[in-house]
Amino acid sequence: MDRRLMLLAPFALLLSACTIPMNTTEFRQAAKANATLLTSESFEVNRPFTEVARILKEKGPECLDFRIGSAKINMLGGSSNPVYYAQTKQTVLVSKDKAELSFQVKYNGTITQEPEDGSYFMVADAYRVGKNKTRVDVYRRTKVDLLLEALKGWASGENLGCPDPAKYL
Repeated sequence: MDRRLMLLAPFALLLSACTIPMNTTEFRQAAKANATLLTSESFEVNRPFTEVARILKEKGPECLDFRIGSAKINMLGGSSNPVYYAQTKQTVLVSKDKAELSFQVKYNGTITQEPEDGSYFMVADAYRVGKNKTRVDVYRRTKVDLLLEALKGWASGENLGCPDPAKYL
């Protein structure tokens, strides 16, 4: 019995490490713990919280809400509805002293259990830390550096462009 338990223990540990965060709280906790392929970091900008919150509300929908797919061509030469293999969802919540931006991606045909709107790629929390200073805590997948750079540009007001999804998805 002990031998079987010893053989199963590594598999149980591996399965627990592969748990998919099902909400923003779980995603933050996993990133803080440096779970596989997740990381967290913070930065501050010399910009009022209200401006940072406003730009997150603007740039979230503009830059992080899209579908990835291809055109479907029928046999008669005309095109029909496109076929999407991935769809994103961004959510921005703003209160008096905190703004939250979350970004999820849902791939068609995913076989693992994941949140209804897809797996989290990034969650960012902006906090008022002074009259003209805002702290941003970022929880993200390790391979989405481009999202982090875009977020830093948005928060600072220095670069308000949208990152190219082909470079981070």
